[in-house]
Formats: sequence, C-alpha cells, structure tokens
Amino acid sequence: MPLVSPVVLFDIDGTLVQTSRAGVRGMNAAFAELHGRADALDGVPIAGRTDRAIVSDAFRAAGLEPTAEAIAALRDAYVRHLAVEIRRPATSAFGVLPGVLTVLDQIAAARPEVPVGLLTGNFERGAAVKLTHFDLWRRFPFGAFGDDYLDRRDLVPVACDRCREAGLEVSPAGMVIIGDTPLDVDCAHAHGAIAVAVATGLYSAAGLREAGADLVVETLEALAADAEWIERVTAGVR
Repeated sequence: MPLVSPVVLFDIDGTLVQTSRAGVRGMNAAFAELHGRADALDGVPIAGRTDRAIVSDAFRAAGLEPTAEAIAALRDAYVRHLAVEIRRPATSAFGVLPGVLTVLDQIAAARPEVPVGLLTGNFERGAAVKLTHFDLWRRFPFGAFGDDYLDRRDLVPVACDRCREAGLEVSPAGMVIIGDTPLDVDCAHAHGAIAVAVATGLYSAAGLREAGADLVVETLEALAADAEWIERVTAGVR
C-alpha cells in the first residue's frame, strides 16, 4: 500500500469548538447521578487530558475505585447528560471556533488525498455528541479517542491503526496533530509527529511556543490564510 503523508488530526475542545463547559457539567451530573458527587471534577486537571484519566482522578478524589465497570457506567451516564447540557443556553464561549470550517474545506479542496481525523481525549460517544451538535462529526471519518487510555501519548498509535484499517499505510512521522494545549504538543512530539498549536483554548500563543510546538497560530483563521501550510509544516516528510 502506498504511504499517505501527511495525515491531519484535530483535537476537539478549544481547537474545533467551545461548548460553554457542557462536558464538565455533563460529567459532574453523571457523578451526581451515580455517586452523589455533583462537584466531582473540582480540582481535577482537565485541559489536554483523556476523559478516562479525568474520570479516574475524580473517582480517586471521591474515595472510589476507578474500575473498568465503574468508568463504563460513568461514561454512559455522562453521554446522556452531555446531550442535554450541550443544548442549554450558553453562559460562556460556545460554537465552532474561527477558521475551522475554512481549514477543513481548504484541505478537502486543495489536498483531497490527505486523510483528516480526530485525536482527542474525549470518550468517542461524547465526541460524537459535541461534534454532531455543531454539524462537524461527519467531517471526520476516523479518530483516536480517550475511552481506553490514560495517557494522551497512547492515542497516536491508535490513530495509525485507524488509518491502516481504512487502507492507508501511515507512520506517526507523517502526522500533523493540531491542538490547543501543551499535552497536544507533547503527544505529537513523543512519536515524531508535527505539532501545530492554536491559541483558542486556555493557553496563550507564547505558552504554546514554550511547549515546543512546530507552528503556533492565534486562531485557525491564521492557518487558513497560509495556502501552503501543509507543505510548509511537513517539509521533508514523504
């Protein structure tokens, strides 16, 4: 099979969309329903982490054992609550972030041979709820999700496997990972992938440069303005 390079993988929260913290509210509601803890995520780091890691820490903080069965039950309750929370009136940033649709359309038009997928810490069904709400889920035919992994670094090999299942022979070195946190950058560089960071989440452009991102933009609008950005960030990768 031919080597396909590059592959472009997007994070979700803070990169593609903002949800006015619907995910946090939904997860707290799930903990409240199952364990009587409506504040379970208080003090638990969230940005850039997998949902499995977040939930595991919340269980331990509540004095509970994060067994596979407990996490699965919490995930199922969370997805139900998330579907409700994402439809509530927004009280903070909410919607598709600037430049997202343009960048996706740009790749599809100029480089249709380039696979586009997700690399996200979200539970897969949670990702589907969020992106379906914004009519983006259909734009991503494959992805690596946080259902089974604590460490975001583990998602890059999963993304490679998903590409191969689709008949594409790829390697991490041919991947462009676009995210909004230092953990996205770390995840990419741990496998020799290219890290593009966008400052539409909690981290500033300066902080993302300090994290070592190969390319940093304030918004994806700035990325879209560079018609040759894919070629530029993957120079020498073939």
